[in-house]
Amino acid sequence: MARKLKGKHITSKGLKGSLARLKVQDQLNAKSLKNAETDKQNQIKKQKSITTSKKQKRNNAKQAIVPKGFMPFKIDDTVLLIGEGDFSFAKSLIVQNFILPENLIATSYDSADEVRAKYPGVEDTLAQLKSEGVRIIHDVDATDLPKTLNLTLNSKQRRSLSKVKLFPDGRRLRYIMFNFPHTGSGIKDQDRNIKRHQEFMVAFFQNCNRVFDLVNVANLKHDDFAGYRDNNQGDAGSGGDEDGKTLVSLFEGEPYNSWTIKALAKNEGLKVAQSGRFEWAMFPEYHHKRTNSGAKDTTKPANERDARLYMFEKFTARREKKRENDSDSDSD
Repeated sequence: MARKLKGKHITSKGLKGSLARLKVQDQLNAKSLKNAETDKQNQIKKQKSITTSKKQKRNNAKQAIVPKGFMPFKIDDTVLLIGEGDFSFAKSLIVQNFILPENLIATSYDSADEVRAKYPGVEDTLAQLKSEGVRIIHDVDATDLPKTLNLTLNSKQRRSLSKVKLFPDGRRLRYIMFNFPHTGSGIKDQDRNIKRHQEFMVAFFQNCNRVFDLVNVANLKHDDFAGYRDNNQGDAGSGGDEDGKTLVSLFEGEPYNSWTIKALAKNEGLKVAQSGRFEWAMFPEYHHKRTNSGAKDTTKPANERDARLYMFEKFTARREKKRENDSDSDSD
């Protein structure tokens, strides 16, 4: 009977026709409900898809954002890098446009031959840096900088109170930077190892002060009306920016915390002017290597380790007095 209802009985009169039409209407209603439910489910799936897509985009955007670390440099600052290994940090500074090539001097403790033997492919890096205008110096000892940088004053310079030229045009040196200093001695006893590195850092801070004094000292000339006058802007020795600043990056945790880097610097007349996270992602070309193992990496990849960058400046009573006055002025 059901098959008959689908056919000609739809148009029949009487009870059969009514039943047939009612059956068809029920079928249409059921189909409409099913279609509506299908549309609803499709809308839900579409909305979920849109929401998921938005979340994915947000997540991708978060992943794309490079955490901002401490960047002390302006592009026209003059920088002396100490203890470069494969010179990849110097390369990153230039490739990322943090420093003008002619404003950068990159040095290594190793000789040129030792650098080539330790770091396969370093020739390409050195060639690129030199072609850009970066000055490369080998055999530079962090604990004997004036001598190994050939910055000693001759008798004529001493008499004329002239400064030593580190850059050809006699520009002041703004920063000396030493990334992850290490003696490479491999002392197993931790207490002795810490003491050795403390002595190493004290010598480095002392040498930085000497270099800044030699390179940034005011070129004083006699003035018949007012005694000596400063031909260069700034007041060398006064604790101003012209004194230069020392930058040191260190890994967080032990044994580095036990070096007490701030206390060591303070004993040499330096204090922390600023510090911040050393963000590896800011220097994608930089490949940290062990001091005494050349191309081998550290036990744990360096870019997975937390590190901090410290900026040290000369501590002088004059500077502290100026800061106190500035603070009083601001409070008014």
